[in-house]
Parts: sequence; structure tokens; C-alpha cells
Amino acid sequence: MRRHMLTSEDEEMQGIRVRGLEVTRLEGLTDAMLGFAITLLIVSLEPPTEFNQLVNLVLGFPAFAITFLLMLFIWYWHYRFFRQYGLNSGKVMWVNGILLFLVLLFVYPLKFIATIVIDYVILEGWFGFDMPTVLSIGREQYPVLHTLYATGFAAVMLCFAWLYKLALDAKGQLELTPYEVLSTRTHAVIYLIVAAVPLFTVALVWLPTPWAPMIAGFSNCLIWPATMIYQRRMQSKFEALRLAEAA
Repeated sequence: MRRHMLTSEDEEMQGIRVRGLEVTRLEGLTDAMLGFAITLLIVSLEPPTEFNQLVNLVLGFPAFAITFLLMLFIWYWHYRFFRQYGLNSGKVMWVNGILLFLVLLFVYPLKFIATIVIDYVILEGWFGFDMPTVLSIGREQYPVLHTLYATGFAAVMLCFAWLYKLALDAKGQLELTPYEVLSTRTHAVIYLIVAAVPLFTVALVWLPTPWAPMIAGFSNCLIWPATMIYQRRMQSKFEALRLAEAA
């Protein structure tokens, strides 16, 4: 599937010329491991034998959908990087290995916290659905769970920032244009911002107030305005480079 999504090295992805068309063994391994991570999200599900069990299963799908969507994003970010740069160096393989390890380590805290937030806070707390009790956690234990989730998510994003840093280091080998260098650096910084916000929420979840979990949880939404503000600030630099290259 990867091979047929792009057909020519003259194509571009977000302003960067495609340099990798063939699927490497590293990408094949990554696809298999991400597929395994998604399997871990649903492996505990059993076919319902009663109607009430079926209803409970359907009500639990939103939490699974959120975790599945994040895994899909991780796959796409990985796909985009290897299509843009086609790097397969030893450093890239090591970073990719760390990324896969973190994804597999991160998948259970992600599923746990998504189930709590979606099933119990939103569907049960806000909308009044009678959700089945499938998880057990005390209020005093939630900060630890949030810390595990936030640090795991941040570590995955830092791996992507690291990959783009390796692409910058290989700009001569890849013959990156000034526009591509700026785009690569922008991607790296965006991943750093996305990693920094969850780490910031770790401090918030330990605040001495009963509202700390909600404050920390909603603070993760700062990812969107923070990245949008940075992208808008970089827009003028991209426009200047476009005009310079067109001249």
C-alpha cells in the first residue's frame, strides 16, 4: 500500500520532495509492530453472549476509536518521514527502534486513560450513560496514570523530532533546498512543542487541588493553539523563501 500512494520522486509532501519510494525492511517492521500495537488495544475484547454485553461493547467503542486514531496518526507521520527523506542510516534505525519500543510501552496507558476519560468522565459523567465497570482506579492513583500517559506520549513525539533532526544533519547528502531545510526544521520544532505540552501537564496533575486531573487533562488541548501560533509565525519565512526561489 505504501508503494502505490506515491509514484514519482518529482512529487512533494508538504513542500519536501519525495526521496523514498521503495518500502524498506525497517518500514515493514514498523508496519508489523504498529499493527501488533493496535491488536493489543482490542485483544481483551470477547464476543458478547448477551444483549447487555453487546450494548456495553458498543458503548466502549469511542475509547477504542480515539486510541486507534492516534496509532493511525503515528503510522502516517512515520510514513511521511520515510517518503520525504528515504533515510535508512544506522542512527535512523536506532531511533526507529526506540520509537517502536515506546509505542508498545505506551499503548496500555493510552488505552487505560482513554477508557477512563471517554467512558466514565464524558459518557457516564456528562451524558448519563450507565457504563460497565471494567477498570478500577482510585482518585489518588490518577496522577500516576496521567504521568505515565504524558511522558509516554511526549517520548514518542521526541522520537519524531529526533528523526527530523537526523534529516537536517543529512541535508548535504539529501541535497535539501533552503525551503526544504526550513520545512524540516519546522516539523522538528512542531514535534518538540507537541511533546512539551503533555510534560507541562504532568506538573499540573500534581497540584494540591481536587480539580488538578481536569486541569491537566484539558491543558493537553493547548497543543493545537501552540502549534498553530508557531506555524503562523513561520509562514512569513516560507513566503520569503518562495519568492527568493521564484526570482
